[in-house]
Formats: sequence, C-alpha cells, structure tokens
Amino acid sequence: MKTLKYAWRFLMRSKSYTIINLLGLAFSLACSIILMRYIHRELTVDAHSVDPEHIIIPIRDIEGNLHPGSLQQGWSETDSVYIPDHQIVEQCRLMLQQRDNVVYENSNYAMNIAAVDSTFFHFFHYPVAAGEAHLDAPGDAIITQRYARNIFGKENPIGKVLEYYGKNITIKGVIGELGCKSLLRFDLLVSYRLVEHWQRMDISLMRILPGVDLDKINKASNVYRKDKRGNRIRWEFITWKNLYWRNSIGHDDDYDSIMQFGNRTHLYILSGVTILLLLVGILNFINIYMVFMMKRSKEYGVKKVFGLQRLPLFLQIWIENLLLAFAALLTAWLLIEATQVPVSRLMNEQISYSAFDWQLSLGFIILLPLVTSIYPYIRYNYLPPIVSIRSITSNRHAITVRMTFLFFQYIITILLLILSFYFGKQLHFLLNTSPGYRTERILRAELLHENKNYLRSDTEEKRNERFARQDRIKQLLNECPHIEMWMNSHYSILRGGSICMLLNDQDTRQPMLTLFPSPQFFQLYDLKVLEGEIPQKFEGWSDYKMVLNKAAMKAMGYTRLEDAFVRSESPLWISVSEKGEMEEGGTKLMPVVAVIDDYYPSHLTEGIKPMAFVVGPSSGNSDFLIAVSPDKEKEVIEYLKKTEKEIYNTEDFTYTWLTDEVHKLYAQDRQTANIYFVFALIAIIISCLGLFGLSLFDIRQRYRKIAIRKVNGAGMKDLYLLLFRKYIKVIGCAFVLAIPLAYYLIYMYTRDFVLKIPVDIGIYLAVLAIISFISSSTLIWQIHKAAQIDPAKIIRSE
Repeated sequence: MKTLKYAWRFLMRSKSYTIINLLGLAFSLACSIILMRYIHRELTVDAHSVDPEHIIIPIRDIEGNLHPGSLQQGWSETDSVYIPDHQIVEQCRLMLQQRDNVVYENSNYAMNIAAVDSTFFHFFHYPVAAGEAHLDAPGDAIITQRYARNIFGKENPIGKVLEYYGKNITIKGVIGELGCKSLLRFDLLVSYRLVEHWQRMDISLMRILPGVDLDKINKASNVYRKDKRGNRIRWEFITWKNLYWRNSIGHDDDYDSIMQFGNRTHLYILSGVTILLLLVGILNFINIYMVFMMKRSKEYGVKKVFGLQRLPLFLQIWIENLLLAFAALLTAWLLIEATQVPVSRLMNEQISYSAFDWQLSLGFIILLPLVTSIYPYIRYNYLPPIVSIRSITSNRHAITVRMTFLFFQYIITILLLILSFYFGKQLHFLLNTSPGYRTERILRAELLHENKNYLRSDTEEKRNERFARQDRIKQLLNECPHIEMWMNSHYSILRGGSICMLLNDQDTRQPMLTLFPSPQFFQLYDLKVLEGEIPQKFEGWSDYKMVLNKAAMKAMGYTRLEDAFVRSESPLWISVSEKGEMEEGGTKLMPVVAVIDDYYPSHLTEGIKPMAFVVGPSSGNSDFLIAVSPDKEKEVIEYLKKTEKEIYNTEDFTYTWLTDEVHKLYAQDRQTANIYFVFALIAIIISCLGLFGLSLFDIRQRYRKIAIRKVNGAGMKDLYLLLFRKYIKVIGCAFVLAIPLAYYLIYMYTRDFVLKIPVDIGIYLAVLAIISFISSSTLIWQIHKAAQIDPAKIIRSE
C-alpha cells in the first residue's frame, strides 16, 4: 500500500511530465485499438460458421474467370470424383440471386436472396429474433431483421406472405444482426426446393472429415482440362474461411452486392501502421518516464545505500507505469467513443463493442506496464549507487539513450508522413486521370423489377405482361426531354466482362477481356473509333460482329483492319438453327469490323488491357444506362422514380452514377491515403509531446551553462544554436534514415502498378519543411525563455 502511495505522490508531484506522458500514450493506444479492432473484425469474418476449417467450396476457373461452383451432376462435366462421398459429412446447395424481385401487397422489392437447403443452419448459426430458423417446406422463408423493418415496419413479420417467382412464400423466422462480419449479405432465405430448375449454377458447401488433404486433391483438380465445348476449365477446393480473401471473385457483378470480400494486402498495411503507432507511443512513454527517473536518480541512489532490494524497486516502477497505463487506456477509450462517427467514415465500417475489446484492454493493462518497466528497472537496478547520486546533468549515457529513443520516434513519424504524402498524391493522380471514356452524367438505373429465373418460370401470359412492362419503360424513357440517350444492357463500361481465349489467323492465342455490348455502348461512352465502323444492323439476335481495341490489335500482331481475323477457342455464343439444332458461334474466324481507341476498363494501376467486343442487338432484362442532359440530374431522378412507381408500384429505386462507380474503384486507395494522413498527424503530435517533455527537462538542466555563457558574452544567436543543435541533429539523422526506408516500402507496394506517380523530391522537401516547422515551434518557446534568463539569479541559486 505504501508503494502505491509513493507512486501516486510522485506522479502528482511531476504533473507536467505526467500529463505529457499520459496524452502521448493515450493517443497511441486509441489509434492502435481502432486499427486492431478493425483487423480483428476482418480476421474473424463468419465467426458464426460451424467448424469453418472443414467447410469447403469448389471454385470453378474458366479461362481465368473465377466463380464459386458445384460439382453436382448436370453442372460439371468432369469424369473425376475429387472428393469421395465417404469423406463428405454433409452438403448444402446455395443459390445466390442478387437484387431479385419480391412482391408484397402489389409492391416490388429488389432483395438479395439466398436459396438454400435445410442443412444451411448446420453450417451457420444465426441469432433468431422471432419465429424459427428452419426451412422445412418449399414455401418457407426467413427474413433478416433489418429488411423486415424496411417492408413491414413495426409489424410482426411472422406469417406474412410474399410472392417470389409467382409462388407464395411464408415468413417463418426472423434472424437478427450478427456480432461479426459476414461474407454473405442476403436479405431473404428461401428453400432451394421452391423452384424446380434454377437458371444458374448453384454453389456447393461441403463439410469434410478432418484429415482430408486438400492440397493433394487440388494437385489433381487444379489443372486446366477442356470440356466438350472447348472451354479450358479447372477446379480448386478451398475452405470457407479462405473464400473471403479471394477478392478476384468480388469483382464479378453477379456477387458484388450479395457477397463481400477482403484484401490481405490492405490488412498488412493496417497491421504495419498499428505496429508503428504503438512503437511511437511506447518509445515516447519510456523516454518521458526516464526523465521522471532522472529527477529521482539521487533518491534511488540513497535508498540503495540503505538496502533497497530488487523487488521493491521493480514494484515501485511497475506500479507507476500501471497507474499511467490505466489512465492512458481509459483516456484512449474516451477518445474512441468520442470519435466513433469520423472513425466509421474513415474505416468504412461500423464496429460495435465486443468481448475482444475487454481482451484487448486487459492485454494492454498486463503487458504495457511490464514492457515499459523493463528498461528503467534494468538501468537503475544495476546502476551503482555512487553513479545515481551524481549530478543529473553529468550523465551522458542517459542523454544518449533519450536522444536515441527520440531518434526512433522521429524515424517512424517521418516515415508515416512520407507515405501519407505519396499515397495522397497517388490517389489524386488516379481520380484526376481520364480513364479514356465519358464518365459525366451517365446513370445506371435498376428499373426492371423482374425475376432472374424468368426463362424457366414464365408462362406465355406472364411473358407478354413482362414484355409490356419493358416496352412501357422504354416508351417513357424516349418521352423524357432530359435524357440524351439510353440503352438496356447487362454490360457497362466497368461491369460484365469475362476473359476469353482468342486466336488470330496464325493460331496465336491471347486471353482477352471480352464484352458483348450493343452498338449504343460505344456512343454512350464516347469511345473513339480509329478504323472501320461500329455495326448498327444485325440479321437476327445471333448475328454478332467483332470489334477490337488498339491493344488487342497489337497483341494479335495486326497493323491493318483488313488483315484482322480472330476466333475463340471455345464458343462465344450458342444459338438454335431453323432445323432446331444447337450451333456454336465464334469458333470460326471472324473479320474485325472496327478498331476503337484504348481505355482503362478497371483500376488505372492495372493498365490498358487487350479487349474484344462481340457486338450484337441490345439485350432485354438488364439495367438501363442513361446519358442525362447537363444540369438535369435531379429532374431525371424524379422522372425515373415516378416511372418505377407507375409500372411496379414501388419506391425501392436503386441507381448509381458512373462517376461514383469510378470513384468506388479507388475506395481502398482513398482509405489507405486517409489512414496514413490521419495517423501520421497523430504520430507527429505524439513525437512533439515527447520532444516538448524532453526539451523541458533538458533545457532547464542547462540553465547554469547558459548563464555562464551569457556572462562570457554569448549572444542570442549563440544560445539558440547551442540549444537547437542537438535536436536538429536527431531530427536530421532520422529524416535521412527514413527516406530510403519509405522509398523501399513504396516500391514494394507499387511494383506491380502499371500507372503510378514517381517518388519525387518534392514529397521529401514538403515532409522536411513540415517536421522542421512543427518541431521548431515546439522548441522555440522554451529556448527563447531560456535565452532570456538573468545570469545573476541562476548562478546565485546554484
């Protein structure tokens, strides 16, 4: 108890140093905890899954196009049985219908729907808010609590009847919000047996026995083999736990709303920033605490002469650090609570409190005082009493240690600031570089509220009704005076492409990003035609024409349009002849009818890609792409809302502007730049607090030396140089060492970028100017005060 009182009394006696130390550590802990909570959330995705290490999913790879798939009969043409039945405990089929149409009381809703087997809840546990989580009958359904409020408001959803694919489904249960992040983002669960034949391939979840060697299975399955249509296809089996990190699947527009994926590289960046911020805080804490200890050096020396043992010494140091760490941790959580809204915007994630927060806090309370006590304890336990009793100012070793800690603090701070400047400039470059197509005033609107499975489920009467609704929408779009042009297409400039293996007339193979647009596509996006003409008329829906971009012509070895002929290794389309026979199209040489200029089809850092455009008539059941007249955006949005309300009696209107879609491509770049910027500022604040605390102690200890120099005729310039010199050297050396380290990290991160800005000297000069100005501002008040002292008073007091 006495030790605790002594520790508290000393901390209160040195209030200025205590506050500086407390704030520095609190800022460091707050930033580290924010990032660690985010990282933990990413690493515990689908924590509600049951034994995720043994839930596997087959990934189908067709010419580099990755999709979750199924090896069940009817979908896979492989003759191999990669996983024997006796190694599979249970299975679940999963059909994901993104933004599919559901009707309730004559209103239409676009919902993310998952059709699953009854075994789904053997694989995942969801909190049940109402009813039961069972899909026993084909017409049973389970809705999420969030979407239930959207449709039913405060009414009880249990027993409500919705219409899906022309069939009534009854809400049997409501599932609540998960405490973890989930890969699947569905609004409604329905029984897989609701529809006899789904139009798309389902996804197979399989629980396998422990000990099944996936690496051995993948050696056999993950090899390209040709199917009967000539497609090169292979399979890879991965665990559900690893599916989240396959972000190449996340770029598929069939899953971009109903599934979400992570990025390991981004997580590594955040982990690195967390470590650096924690290091800055700990170094600053130990450094300022060593100033505490220097003020008590004589006290410890005398106590050791009178028999102070190791354990009491360690306990006193540890308790002081424990009190400081506890106060800093409490302050850090107050800062986290106060900054929830801006932090949620910064991280693009709302992170709720969980048991991990208690574990994290307990870990800091236990480990932080131990880590910060080790060096002071070793130093003063093994320091001879005679050395401790000497004058504080004569201890050159202690000064060197303090400057070394400050040196490493500034290395980290300067490193974060350089990275912040670079990634900020890189983001500005990405957002302001033209992608090669029109982005302004182009709208993608989901005006059609029709079921995705219409080809299998429509009767003739329903088909006619559907065509009538589509025709009415097209009529209303043509009548709007503020619409320059529109098109109905599954493909947009950023969506819908797939990789196809194309060959020239010399059978040179080249994988190409391939789109199937209508002629209006090129006009809508102002794509420049370099040679030939975009075809406008077609003899039937399967009369496709081939258009290449300039990069594709170069990749195929063509310099003239007249010489260019290409074909696909596998069918690009399948049609039915007049005789009723299936015909495969695109496998014979097709003349290239036009060449367009290159544009960036995705993230600019991926560069220009060879592209093929298989041009044909406009498709029907897709989104509407609309070019809007200048300054008429609001009027068009209101017009489209009224159109949807008239035809589908719904206010569930979803749209996106192309400029927003382009900016969304760089969402992670924006987050990375913002994180570096914000946390670099925090690191500067922590380092300046440390600099202020050290200089406050150091300069006051040199008052006698300053007084003597003033008596001997030293001017203000000489005194400023004397007091500034040591700190400027430390900051300068830290800057010199941080430059190559920052350059290496930037090089490693951007080495695969096709487009990037160079690391110019302007970034380094800007960082140097900022660090010099802030550090000088931190020091100048104390130095000016020291330079103005009265030598007579100082010498008399000494």
